[in-house]
Amino acid sequence: MTSSVAVVTGGAGAVGLASAKLLARDHHVVLSDGRGERLSRALDELDSLGVSAESIVADVTDRGSVEALMRAARQAGPIASVVHAGGGATADASPEDIVRARVLGTMNVTAATLAVAGLGTTLVHASAHSPARVLPALPRWVFRLAPTDPEGLVTALTRLASLGPARRAPAVAHALSTTFLQWYADGMSVAFDACGARLRSTAAESVVDLCRADLAPAPSHSAVA
Repeated sequence: MTSSVAVVTGGAGAVGLASAKLLARDHHVVLSDGRGERLSRALDELDSLGVSAESIVADVTDRGSVEALMRAARQAGPIASVVHAGGGATADASPEDIVRARVLGTMNVTAATLAVAGLGTTLVHASAHSPARVLPALPRWVFRLAPTDPEGLVTALTRLASLGPARRAPAVAHALSTTFLQWYADGMSVAFDACGARLRSTAAESVVDLCRADLAPAPSHSAVA
């Protein structure tokens, strides 16, 4: 086993698995997903490459599940990087499902990573800048619910997404989630900087490029578009 660990949530998905293959060049990979059968197939693919990897089923919307994942990963070695490629929703997902997966999932992974982060640990939010129509009139005071009432935040964003036509609600839920995640990454990057770690936020399609560069810290600001 290598001396450092890379954790990938959403590891059964295309972005997560591609990221894991690149990170496995220099790290022991802990691959995680909420879908056990797909996760097993993804791990088999990594095993066929002869890399050091293991899998852990975890639900990113469950804080306890994510905390257990990070504790297990930390036991394997110091955590060098975490790629949060989870939080995706199915095509028929409800607005609440979308908000819960993207917002609550990202918050849980961020908090759990910060708790085990060491000097140089890099967390990448792989979906925080997914293309979406940002709503300029969004009442951002809702975001302040995040630290003390995450469930209240999910409820508030879901209700906002459902104010218009039902057919548009999923797209609006994505847009609201994206706006929150950009705001959240800006704030949490300060906490990561304070402990010598990094938080980077990028579009999912750019994550593989970051992994190819071994998640080198950004030269000036820890949150990048």
